[in-house]
Amino acid sequence: MKSISLLILAAVIASFSSAATLGATTEPVVSISALKTVEAFTNAKFATETIGLGRVTAGDPWDLVGPARGTWLPGYGVIVTFELSLVNITPPGLVNATISKEEIKSDHDRKVAKLVVFKDTMRDLVVKAAGTLTTLPPEQNIIFEAYFFSFSFEDHSHLPRRLTMTANRQKLLDAVARKASPADLAALIEEREE
Repeated sequence: MKSISLLILAAVIASFSSAATLGATTEPVVSISALKTVEAFTNAKFATETIGLGRVTAGDPWDLVGPARGTWLPGYGVIVTFELSLVNITPPGLVNATISKEEIKSDHDRKVAKLVVFKDTMRDLVVKAAGTLTTLPPEQNIIFEAYFFSFSFEDHSHLPRRLTMTANRQKLLDAVARKASPADLAALIEEREE
């Protein structure tokens, strides 16, 4: 009886191994190295140089809080997520004991203005990923999802907590091949704010 159970277990394991091998050969797999490439150029795009402990660093850069992480979901596409603050803000206690209402308003206004620039930058990343992920099946999607970090003392009005952009890889590749305008490319990318 014990040997029959072991034989059945071995047969089940062998059938799963064969099915996994067959499945792996029928659909291309997006490699970890390809995902790392997308993560690296995403992180580089939002990298900042800290200059002192002031409230704003030179050029008002992004503040990448959580680096990009990509994963491939077979049959759906690649998802790249990251967390950042639209502007670099020093919280109270590190340099200033308090944050004035004027500083809160100024930080909010900067974030609202930077959101427009951020969306253009994120669309560019989606398009770049379409060309970089060469083994991603063309009918699958590329999704970039940004989580926006903010402190509790900030004004959150008119700012999303999360922004997701989704596009079909083949549609993007076709548009790039015909040298579509940025507006035409943007029209192919679905955006969702929460």
